[in-house]
Amino acid sequence: MSSQTTITKTIADLLSLVENKYGVGVGLELLRQLGGHNIVSDKGEPPDIPSISNGNHPQVVIVGAGIAGLVLALELKERGAKVILLEASSRCGGRNLTIRPGELIQEESFPAQKCNLPSGQYFNAGPGRISHHHRAVLHYCRRFGLSLRPYFTLNRGALLHRWLPQTNQDIFVKNRQVLFDGLGRLSELAFKGSTSLNLQESLPHDLALALNDWLQTFGGVDEKGNYQEDGKNGYQLIRGGRHDKGKSCPALELEQILGLRLWYDDPRRSSDVIDEQLTMFEIEGGNDGLVSALESALGDCIRLNHGVEEIVQDEGGVTLKGSLTNDSGQTFQLKCDRIVITAQPPVLKNMRIDVRDAWLEAFQALPPRFAVKVAGWMKRRFWEEDLGIYGGITFTNLPIQQIWYPNNGFLEQNGGLLVLAYSALEYGEALGKIAPDIRCLAVQELASRIHPQIKSESSHLMTIAWQNIPYIYSPWMAWTPEKYNQYFHQITRCDRRIAFAGDWCSHLPAWQEGAIRSAYDLIEWALYGKE
Repeated sequence: MSSQTTITKTIADLLSLVENKYGVGVGLELLRQLGGHNIVSDKGEPPDIPSISNGNHPQVVIVGAGIAGLVLALELKERGAKVILLEASSRCGGRNLTIRPGELIQEESFPAQKCNLPSGQYFNAGPGRISHHHRAVLHYCRRFGLSLRPYFTLNRGALLHRWLPQTNQDIFVKNRQVLFDGLGRLSELAFKGSTSLNLQESLPHDLALALNDWLQTFGGVDEKGNYQEDGKNGYQLIRGGRHDKGKSCPALELEQILGLRLWYDDPRRSSDVIDEQLTMFEIEGGNDGLVSALESALGDCIRLNHGVEEIVQDEGGVTLKGSLTNDSGQTFQLKCDRIVITAQPPVLKNMRIDVRDAWLEAFQALPPRFAVKVAGWMKRRFWEEDLGIYGGITFTNLPIQQIWYPNNGFLEQNGGLLVLAYSALEYGEALGKIAPDIRCLAVQELASRIHPQIKSESSHLMTIAWQNIPYIYSPWMAWTPEKYNQYFHQITRCDRRIAFAGDWCSHLPAWQEGAIRSAYDLIEWALYGKE
């Protein structure tokens, strides 16, 4: 080895050498190749699979007209397949549901609720937002000309609420206080121990200085490593004219943040989760605009009120039997070349499906999940007028878990729709067992601990528990690591002439993106029998 040759110790050294010799552009390209600055090349479009050209147009039946079924039916139809899309309920969309004035929410075993929102208003009972990197959803929004508006998942001015049951106290802090005071307190610890942060070896002096500079910039500590609140965490006294300098909110102590678990708003839906990082969107006029567009494009391919009960396959094709769900008592039978089932496992358990035991075992092993939303029309936008909260989410340890503020109609004088609860897991299960009218009142009482104005400003409440909705029975399926390793790669394969699709057959469960991507996976198989 030449004496001129040096071996770089770190990637940073290598990048520095490349940039010095060949320029920053080459250095950035090397960084991309090493996995940094990943460039998104996927546009969300369906795979480039050719249309049928030999005249052999396969007959494909799709069971379930949710997003996965609608998208798959459209892509197959446009490529020459003969498609029939069966839906057991009286509408398309599945869990994509927007409720408008005069419409009903019907939970199984409970009285129907009628939506009495003001004219032109609506409640997104299903999907509430679309991520900026859910590019397949955005592809169809673009294709159908659906207008989007921003959805503010993150609002640093929204609240974090803690109810202390031992003393029946309510603790309120702003989201920004936990973030910036928390960063500040952690930065204090890191600054004062910066030379020994690396457990394997101490940081070199120059990197320790760089770390301290970083902590001062992002953590708000001074040159001695003490956190200095500078207004990022909010103002106790607002800034104004020449005499109103303002006063920052007192900084939270680390013991307060840790003792009250203030960071623990909801780790499954916090704004730092990749699928909820800004920018988020919602469809103007209601998120079911995507359903309406797909439904219009499919036309008479769709057959509503068709409940499938039995599916049998052999070398000659697939036969399915069922009955109409509109109380007519009529039965039906269809034959096809291939079938795709997009219903979730809680529904599949009640169908007789001719697949191997591994599939049937998985359907029984995957438990349903629980999710409840309660929404209310408020006569006054008190969250804006009284608290300066414009959009976003407040988190709480009460069973309601989240309060969603509307992302439209800012400053309007005729009120707005507030989501008083979005409860999942055990809270969603418990609330779902209560009759809708009592559930609404219970949630109103709980939410009033955070916003007392709710009691006097509510004019109409409505709720949905997705585990109670016929032909759905679960808001989503959550794969545990054990169940994933045991079943996922098995049941997402085709079993001869039968296949399954839906968000639960993807790595984006509970998202429309997952439903569409799972549909994409089956286009070639449905057309040509190639998996």
